[in-house]
Amino acid sequence: MPDRISPDPAGPDVTDSWLIEATQQIAEEPTSDIEQLISSISGNLRRIRRPARTLATDDPGIKTTDRVVQQMIAIRTRRELGRLTVFVAVDGTGDAVEGVRVGLIARYADDLPALSDEVRDIVDEVLIEAVGRQSSADARRNIAVRWQDVYTREWLSR
Repeated sequence: MPDRISPDPAGPDVTDSWLIEATQQIAEEPTSDIEQLISSISGNLRRIRRPARTLATDDPGIKTTDRVVQQMIAIRTRRELGRLTVFVAVDGTGDAVEGVRVGLIARYADDLPALSDEVRDIVDEVLIEAVGRQSSADARRNIAVRWQDVYTREWLSR
């Protein structure tokens, strides 16, 4: 069986030739259509995803982000209420949490006031777990829940 890597720098090295060939294949220019698509997608990435906002917690030196809180709210709402969360915003300035807005899909015959209270309870629990009781005190008093119609996707009146 031939050596794959030669200890002699002047000798044959199958691995190096394979790497060179692979690099050349990767470096080949894409077609103009593909190039335009890549340019279009990568040019819009900054607009699609904003950087996560760092949030202060009750524990000195420990921080979290708004994306973590948003994800926790969406997952817990889906698991506990069986509702899809279509929008979550963690409001505040700097690293403070001053409020949370949640948008969900409503179904026919839902008791929206009762479900809204359950969503507020979920958000309250998530804020305490992720941010802490003191750091989330203002936000827990400022939780807004909005509902979208399941068929029209229109926001329902408050």
